[in-house]
Amino acid sequence: MQVWFHYDKDKSGYLEYVEFSQFMKDLFLKSDCTDITPEQVEKYTAEVIHLMDTYDENRDGRFEMNELAKALKIEENYLNKIINKKSIKDKHIQSVLKHYDSNCDQILQGIELKAFVGDLVRSCPDIPYNFAMIEQACNYIQEMSGDSNLNIESIKLILSLDNRQQLHRKLSEQAK
Repeated sequence: MQVWFHYDKDKSGYLEYVEFSQFMKDLFLKSDCTDITPEQVEKYTAEVIHLMDTYDENRDGRFEMNELAKALKIEENYLNKIINKKSIKDKHIQSVLKHYDSNCDQILQGIELKAFVGDLVRSCPDIPYNFAMIEQACNYIQEMSGDSNLNIESIKLILSLDNRQQLHRKLSEQAK
């Protein structure tokens, strides 16, 4: 999720060719392939985009989150491990904070918050997994918690069963 928001520079909710190309270039540059030329990166990027066209469900020439997630088989949703438990304990809330809080400031904000909310949205199979839905969920969570940043108490509040069900109902209505 954090990768998505890093490369979706225009915050459109899609990765257009230029944004996806930058993702591919960075991927090749971070690999051990030091002898790849810029021309080869362009060629490989074009080939990957051609292969990924099969995942472009609406044939609009750009990638939505759910399309890229299907193509790349993104990691298991971390929150599913937590929210499927009979009761969520403080140690679970701590592990959630640790997982998403990349700068270790004990607050989820910005991309960290969107990654957390994205996994919340993804945990609801009947809710479309896309940028607009994540933004809407962020707004609902902000209303619930009274803040645009989440601390440990806010995370506990959001992950309570009643609030998750309320969020799910609101997102389901929005998706219609």
